Amino acid sequence: MTDRKISNFEFATLNYFLTRAFLIGFTFNALLKVLKQDSWVIPIISIMPAIIIILLINCIINYKPNLNISEKIIDLFNKKLGIFIISILVILVLIVSLLNYLNLNNFIQSQFLSRTPLTAIAIMFMITTYYILNKEINTITRTSNVLFYIGFSLMILSFLGLLPALKIDNLKPFFETNINEYLNGLNSFYAFNILPMFLLTVIPKEKISNPKLKKALIISYITSAISIFIIVLQTIATFGYELSMLYEYAEFFALKHVVVLELASRVESILVIQLILDIFIFNLFSIYFMGSSIKSIIPTKKKNLIYFVFCSLIVVGTIFISKYNKYIDYLMISFIPIIVSILLTIIIILIFIKIKMSKKYSFKRKE
Repeated sequence: MTDRKISNFEFATLNYFLTRAFLIGFTFNALLKVLKQDSWVIPIISIMPAIIIILLINCIINYKPNLNISEKIIDLFNKKLGIFIISILVILVLIVSLLNYLNLNNFIQSQFLSRTPLTAIAIMFMITTYYILNKEINTITRTSNVLFYIGFSLMILSFLGLLPALKIDNLKPFFETNINEYLNGLNSFYAFNILPMFLLTVIPKEKISNPKLKKALIISYITSAISIFIIVLQTIATFGYELSMLYEYAEFFALKHVVVLELASRVESILVIQLILDIFIFNLFSIYFMGSSIKSIIPTKKKNLIYFVFCSLIVVGTIFISKYNKYIDYLMISFIPIIVSILLTIIIILIFIKIKMSKKYSFKRKE
């Protein structure tokens, strides 16, 4: 394994992908259901709570920079409680990774490979994921770096190509929703587009060259939020919220209105790659997070076996729960965001408080 350190830009591109991964199929649908034509507001107002979470994450990363998050949890809490907290984190990440991987496979099958069994699609993507995981974190970050340029370029082309199709009247009337609906929409966005930043704590700070992580996180999140704002705004402005709600993947069908270099035929199949890359990187990094967490609890040299187990669990789980798609959509919009928000926020705050208490105790001892 190479000793090359991760750059701030690579760290930032990971954050860009992690905070966009649930947009298609989940977050956008949840926002439409609650906020209708005002859905575009949420990515903008999410920046403030996101910065608060970034400050907490930055504090956690700065604590004992040679350790990853699981090692820090065991260091801060007693071993039994630490293992319990890590287990909750792994279960949460496994559940959301499984559901997001199912979303990816459903999208690919429904829009591109309708005659291909879901099992074949799930295995195909996971083989690529497993191969990259075996190369460890440097390959993951380099992959993220390269794919960022592709995804961001496609996002810019989508934005420019959709401008002629926009109808401002589709966004009217403005701001008709009440405060409770905004809070419900923000909760879904918080759970699936802000909290995934916590996964980055698995990277020890000492592995990052000349770390300026707070700046990297803030810039990359704002970039991600603006890109989501553009996608949501343009989709609703193209279709109107009533028609958007009829599509399972309205963001994809909006791309059918894009004209690039006077070519309109199937260009959406290329432009939608940006959204597929978001989900791919999220699942790749979430499996790395789970594998690193398990290795902190059970020291082993068979890291590839751990990754294989998680890859297999997600593939098998995807095939099994694909039979219950109609229930999954309901859970992802109404139930799971609340559970994820509550549990993960409590864990982040507990770790933050423990770090502050630890620093205060250490300072008193020096005195």
